[in-house]
Amino acid sequence: MPLIITAVYFLLIIIFLAIGGAIVFHLLFYKINRHVSGLMFLIYLAGVLFLLISNFILFRQVNWYQIFSGFNF
Repeated sequence: MPLIITAVYFLLIIIFLAIGGAIVFHLLFYKINRHVSGLMFLIYLAGVLFLLISNFILFRQVNWYQIFSGFNF
């Protein structure tokens, strides 16, 4: 069961990165002000890295066997 959960988690991460890539593309190529665009890109990148790292750490701490022990599959 945890293998399925891990696969779904990584699928969600890939979707998150794809949407993030679209946001970065629009930040960099549809800019009004180059300085503001670069600054916003750096702020966005720092936020994404923080969220991904903290999310991965929290995901690894969950005991999936204990959560799904009451279900009969």
